[in-house]
Amino acid sequence: MAHPPLLRIAALTLALAGAATAARADDAGQLAAKGTQLLQTGQFADAYKAFNDAAIEAWLQAPLAFHRSLLVAAPAQSYGSFSPRETNVFDGTSPLRFYVEPTGFGWSKDGELYQIDLSIDFSLKSAAGEALGEQKDFQTFKVESRDRVREMFINLTLTMTDAPDGQYVATFTVHDKATGKSGSFDIPFELKKG
Repeated sequence: MAHPPLLRIAALTLALAGAATAARADDAGQLAAKGTQLLQTGQFADAYKAFNDAAIEAWLQAPLAFHRSLLVAAPAQSYGSFSPRETNVFDGTSPLRFYVEPTGFGWSKDGELYQIDLSIDFSLKSAAGEALGEQKDFQTFKVESRDRVREMFINLTLTMTDAPDGQYVATFTVHDKATGKSGSFDIPFELKKG
């Protein structure tokens, strides 16, 4: 049986959420327009701040996603400084290393510091999609900064020494504690010990 008052509340909630998203889009657009005006009048520092604020508004509207997620030869030392692995075939003795650049995460505030707080779940499937195992909170990632950092990377490592030969899919699900957003990515790989 339908509950009209509950349906009205749900519809109002959805309408308010849509209005909030539209307001943020308007804010991002207005900030970008302000940045353009400041740039045209030679106020470069103020223009940069307005464009940066517009980018942050757009960033916060976006889903949690991944600019890059790939197998790498070694852990990265800094953002964008990675060496892609030439193959996704492993012999079972060397660890699988992943490089990830998340986007759309948020920040919480603690005094003057902004905090990024992500948790990462891991699951393993066969190439046919059969679930083989999972681990919640496989890794946590926390960063504090005086600025709302957006260029961020994560190194992940898996060891598969006891797994049999075969094709697999690693799925990582990232949860952002600041926004409540989650996003996932899959990376296929093969173990061939012989």
